[in-house]
Amino acid sequence: MNTLKSMFGWLLVLGVLMSPVLCQDEETIITVCQEEDNDLRVDCLLEPKANYHTDYEFSMSKGSKETIINTNISGIMPDPKFRHNTFVTELEPYGFRLIMMSFTITENTTFICKVTKIQKTLSVELDTIQPCSAISLFLLGYHWLSLLVPLCIVQLWEGF
Repeated sequence: MNTLKSMFGWLLVLGVLMSPVLCQDEETIITVCQEEDNDLRVDCLLEPKANYHTDYEFSMSKGSKETIINTNISGIMPDPKFRHNTFVTELEPYGFRLIMMSFTITENTTFICKVTKIQKTLSVELDTIQPCSAISLFLLGYHWLSLLVPLCIVQLWEGF
């Protein structure tokens, strides 16, 4: 019985850890976090429009100045200080991840993500940046795991 209660507790913790990643609303289309190696990670989970070439652009704004960080749009160049220390990977089933190597924000910053002419922004206050969660990183690629947690909790609850 103690094992069952312990497992229930871990599943509840796992469910709480997963909720920011898997329950996406307007505010969680873009996430910004600091990785353990001091890289800044920006995930943009915008779904591209069908029948378009998928263009992306990451930029940031401090005050009234917008700076392009990384893009695959022809004719647009990122700021020179970001050309060799950023990279973008595509996420499944859709979205993009920007990694800014050895970068920390030093003031309140607005991150802007554009995917195939759709734009979303996220304002990040200096003291609210969160560390990246390993469980969140893992679960971004395996959304079907979110279906297992409620099922396991229901089965465990019925066992009490």
